[in-house]
Amino acid sequence: MKKIAVFLSFAVFVAAVAFTVVSCDEDGTEEIAVGVAFPLTGASGWLGGNMKKGVELAVEEINASALLGGMNLHPIFEDTKGTPDGAEEAFGKLIDRDAVSAIIGPWSSDSTKRTAPLANDNNVVAISPTSSASPSGITAPGDFIFRTSLTVDKMVPEGIRKTKGALDYSKAATIFNTDDPFSMSGNNKVLEELMKNEHSDVEIVSEQSFIRAKNDPPPDLTEQLRAIENSGANVVFVSALSPGRKEVIVRAREMGITVPLIVIALTETDVAEAEKRREGSTEGVITFTNWADDITPRSVDFVGKYKAKYEEDPDAYSARAYATTQILAVAIARASTASPEDIRAALQMIGPESALDGTIFGDFYFDENGDGVYTPVVRIVRDGRFVTLE
Repeated sequence: MKKIAVFLSFAVFVAAVAFTVVSCDEDGTEEIAVGVAFPLTGASGWLGGNMKKGVELAVEEINASALLGGMNLHPIFEDTKGTPDGAEEAFGKLIDRDAVSAIIGPWSSDSTKRTAPLANDNNVVAISPTSSASPSGITAPGDFIFRTSLTVDKMVPEGIRKTKGALDYSKAATIFNTDDPFSMSGNNKVLEELMKNEHSDVEIVSEQSFIRAKNDPPPDLTEQLRAIENSGANVVFVSALSPGRKEVIVRAREMGITVPLIVIALTETDVAEAEKRREGSTEGVITFTNWADDITPRSVDFVGKYKAKYEEDPDAYSARAYATTQILAVAIARASTASPEDIRAALQMIGPESALDGTIFGDFYFDENGDGVYTPVVRIVRDGRFVTLE
């Protein structure tokens, strides 16, 4: 636990501080209950299951450390079923039935947008590991809403700067899902960046969209992709959730479209599943994303511990859930109480001048909206695996 003790450097201080606690376990150890709201069933159940594993590993490490002064973090899991309605129901149970002070979740941006007023109105901290839409209507309106995932506002500018330098593209096309806040805001940010003076030599030659409600199968994208092919685009930006972005990749390659695809927030699991459908389909695909397994020593350490516990590699979802649990635990330790107001204040104090320097993301802090700030990752797929884009 040496590295955990370094990351959770507040352990010695808080060990002598009394917490407001919720319960005791069978051994009489005092516990701090934290709600966790992920999609554990339905079409998104696989990623919620991975996120659950990330939380459980983090909790195991936290409870083995001195961070919480000998007390245990106790996660209470609720299934959001991968829908905004399910997320609202899960939050309601955790707030009304379990009286938790903080909730890790939900997964998607539309679910976060739905649950944000519920958390704010009840003065309960909500911290999403994976919501990445622009802050308007999500974190910006309320003090109790936080996200550790980089938003598209932070990923896209750096991603376009690096990819334009590497690919020297001059004609860009976009394709996005109109029925999802993350996809919409990702596409809007791409268009906004490409219209700036420093990118004035890039022409936007085609803007295509599709509709895919959450948990529905992806639609036939032949018409949209044919329009992109005919536009003469030499790069395509893709903004969609996991099923949609995989469909774009596979269908484009099936149609013989070979121009570079830049897919926002593509994950290792997306790559593996697309490769199962069409071998070689992801070769050369580029992504702007939050995390890579080798970007920091702490990240490498996490990967080893995850593989030892679960006998499989972690993905971006499990990694971000793990990091979020660690960051929330640090805030609880600093607050020295289970009061949601104090936890909120402790999270807000993780700012530019007091960034955490031992997370799997590297240096981490929250901005004025409560959204995570750290260095985005730009990767390209080579032989089925992500490597750094040079």
